[in-house]
Amino acid sequence: MLQLRRIILEGEGVENASVSFDSAANIIAGESDTGKSYLLHCIDYIFGSDDLRKRVPQAEPYSRLLVEFQNSGGQFLCLVRHLSGGDLSAYRCRAEDITGDGEKIAYRRHGKSIAPDVTSVLFPFSGIPEATLRANNDGKTQRLSIRNFIPPILVDEISVIEEQSPVLGRSGYDSTARERMFAFMLSGKDDRGVIAAERREITTTRLNAQLGLIVDLLAPLEKRLVGEDSEGLTGNIERVEATIASVTASIEQHEDERVRLVNGRQSAIADHQRAETQLVAIDELLTRYRLLAERYSSDLERLDFISEGSHYFESLQDVKCPLCDQLMTPEHSHVAMAGSENVYVSARAEAAKILALRGDLDDAVASLEARREVRSHELTIAQRTLAHTTNRLEEIVQPALRADARRLQNLLDRRVALETTKSDREQLETLLAKKEEIERTAASSRAGKREWEPLPGKALRDFCDEVEAVLKEWQWNGTGRVEFDARSYDLIVDGQARQSHGKGVRAVLYSAFVIGLLRFCARNNRPHPGFVVIDSPLTSYKKRGAQVNGTEGPISLGVEAAFWDALKRVPPGIQIIIVENKEPPADVAEAVHYEWFAGDTAEPGDRIGFIPPHKKS
Repeated sequence: MLQLRRIILEGEGVENASVSFDSAANIIAGESDTGKSYLLHCIDYIFGSDDLRKRVPQAEPYSRLLVEFQNSGGQFLCLVRHLSGGDLSAYRCRAEDITGDGEKIAYRRHGKSIAPDVTSVLFPFSGIPEATLRANNDGKTQRLSIRNFIPPILVDEISVIEEQSPVLGRSGYDSTARERMFAFMLSGKDDRGVIAAERREITTTRLNAQLGLIVDLLAPLEKRLVGEDSEGLTGNIERVEATIASVTASIEQHEDERVRLVNGRQSAIADHQRAETQLVAIDELLTRYRLLAERYSSDLERLDFISEGSHYFESLQDVKCPLCDQLMTPEHSHVAMAGSENVYVSARAEAAKILALRGDLDDAVASLEARREVRSHELTIAQRTLAHTTNRLEEIVQPALRADARRLQNLLDRRVALETTKSDREQLETLLAKKEEIERTAASSRAGKREWEPLPGKALRDFCDEVEAVLKEWQWNGTGRVEFDARSYDLIVDGQARQSHGKGVRAVLYSAFVIGLLRFCARNNRPHPGFVVIDSPLTSYKKRGAQVNGTEGPISLGVEAAFWDALKRVPPGIQIIIVENKEPPADVAEAVHYEWFAGDTAEPGDRIGFIPPHKKS
């Protein structure tokens, strides 16, 4: 927890305006227009208010506000802000020790900013953990800030007598967050982890849009499915699948046969080409061999002629030599070289050689003719195989494949149609189920709001007991039985709501609420800034002759005296600051930290007000 130590105004050429506070009880009393209420506005401003909501003429020369705090660990923190607005500077020291520019902090975070601000500095300093509060009934959350604590720690002279809740204050836009802040103060448990739901208007709009989309999607589906038998749809798909499997197997068999026939035809074509090529080569060789045989026969005939002619050569007349066209005399060179006998022998020898060669030629011809017969047979077989495979491919296998392919395509088209119908049926059922779910959700959304955990019962009872103890110390006229009204977030004392009392009693009960809450949090180590400032808890509207607890009556004088007396017993661990027009009893003024602002009636030595009347040279 933390406590206020000083509030200071600084300006150029003027004496500082300063007021100090101690632990436990503090009383700032005095005449009207002496700056007492202005102190609350200074605290509110340093706690991140957009502007200084109350401005007094006496403060015009001042430009800077300093507020000094001290926490339970004895550390000091001084926050400084220009009176014209803007962000702050934070100094981890006493006001008189300030040097430099300090730590720049925002007066409040905006949007999703995570920049340092007043809350991020004050909470760690006072020992309050960072917390998340539910901000509305849909579960949207927000960060706990020092601004949420304003109603139960800064009670101005208007709020103290009005009928609004001490928790909620006059602002209604963040009531849920302040309700959750009160629960956090009672239990120490925040709303971290709460999952937000959409706002009802957004939810309704979203559901209506979804419903409209689903209706648009259902229309063409229902039109397509008119007359479709959903009962036998699965069986038809299964039968089509079985037929597709059978036709596919048939196609595979025909394809295997086609491959086999194509391979056989290619092999037959290769055999045909090879046999045909070899036959051409063999016929060419046979033709040449026949020409060679004819040459051999011609040579043999010539040799026979020569050998026969040599027998009659000598008995011939001189004639010209058939070889050299010279007279064949005995001296003729041809005759001299070889006689008729030699010619005959040579001719017969040459004939024998030719006959041997012709025998070899005959064997070669016989061999070629045998090979030709084999190749002719192979050619015939290849031609028959080629004709058979071609005929089977073109007349049986390929037509069967084309027929099976057409049948398979038809089956596939049928299966696609059945699957599409099945998908449409399933989509229709899904959309109808979704439509029903959206209609139930929309009806549930219209039926009522979300239910959330109530305030912690035991902690709430302990808090009420603490308020009862405060009222008992103040000598409340009655049993002082305190209950908490969860609808108005306010007290019910002795069966009567605080709002139904007069202004004076409302002020006392408001004060009892915030002091009791401070004491409860300090006693149970619950989050609380550590101080309260109450403006005019005893200065209330009075009506002569009214009842003590009537709708417009003043507070009891016994309660007022006991109120002052109780301040003497405030423990130092907490801080209560009372701002009043009335002077406290002398013994109370002696026991607490007391400041009197005399105003226009000030005598020498008296303090006129918060702001001194003279300038500093």
